[in-house]
Amino acid sequence: MAVNNKIYVFHIRKTDGRGIFLHPFEEFDKIIAKGGTFQIEGRYGEEPVIESLTAFRNILYRIVEESVNNWITESRFIPRFLMSAVIFLFVYFFLSFVIRDPLPMVDEIAAGIGAAVFSYFLLGVKYKKTGKAASLRAHYRGIIDRIVFMESSFALSLEAVLRKMEGTDLEKMSMVVKESEEFSNLMSEDCIDERGLLLSYIETTIKKQMNPRQKKLINKIAVNGLDRSSNLLKELDLIEITGEIDIYLLMVYLSMRQVRFQQPVSE
Repeated sequence: MAVNNKIYVFHIRKTDGRGIFLHPFEEFDKIIAKGGTFQIEGRYGEEPVIESLTAFRNILYRIVEESVNNWITESRFIPRFLMSAVIFLFVYFFLSFVIRDPLPMVDEIAAGIGAAVFSYFLLGVKYKKTGKAASLRAHYRGIIDRIVFMESSFALSLEAVLRKMEGTDLEKMSMVVKESEEFSNLMSEDCIDERGLLLSYIETTIKKQMNPRQKKLINKIAVNGLDRSSNLLKELDLIEITGEIDIYLLMVYLSMRQVRFQQPVSE
């Protein structure tokens, strides 16, 4: 991650009144691997409650903890593997030449594998407690502590579009979206940075939330365009879409892609 790179996180009030956070930190291991530092800025439409912001920070703390542990252990894979191999050989030859038993090789191999596996995981625990790991945790927790949320016209427009779609037939949703003034605001050049990040966050969530069949269907709609996908939309209406990306947010996403983005979602 380049130094001083700015990342937006979004709090979006959905049509059912529930607030969700869209962010890129589910793959925090990749951010750690790139190194550097960055600044996180929060954006909201309707102001979230303090409890919601606190819960979100706690989620990010947990992600940082797990991601640092994963990155540390994976980055030390080779020395852990070599050390475990050495321990396996030592235990195997020690038992083979020092301790005689009626079943040659069987006990030695089993004991060697057990010792190697135990040492591999023991080294992983040790690496998680190193100064490097502690420094990384403190660095990223500090970035999280400095997140400031502020009102965003982009988030306000998105929430307004979502409200206008509520109760609308699926086939009419795209017209409601595209004909709304708020959607024009979302697609303006002034919102290019926020829009690009929001689309990438939604796409990441789609990959995680939906099965391959569902993603293929969404790709077809995105490629064909909403205006020429009435049959696909009917099929989409039969799909249970739950979680952070519901049918309303998905339709806004597809409408944005039809206007500016044409690459299909990765399977």
